[in-house]
Amino acid sequence: MSVQEQVQETCEACGCVAEIGTIINEGDDTVKLSVEAENEASALARLEQFTALAREICDEVTVAHETQTVAGGVQVNASLTFSCTAEKIIFEMRSRAI
Repeated sequence: MSVQEQVQETCEACGCVAEIGTIINEGDDTVKLSVEAENEASALARLEQFTALAREICDEVTVAHETQTVAGGVQVNASLTFSCTAEKIIFEMRSRAI
């Protein structure tokens, strides 16, 4: 039998308690995103912006995507898989600027 030590930090500002396991989960290394545009070329160009950022963070990121036609244009659904959860979180925070 093993004993796990749980550390809870209380936020001074709001009194909230969070365990690190609720924020960063092992194996949570994939980002799924959708890009919509008027045509496929525009959607893929937008996806390339996200892909370039992901490659800045992790050279080994795996990108898979599929394109489908929707009302008013094209939608590209993409999956970016990083080598660890921390890289995924960094990507999510930095991609807000795109």
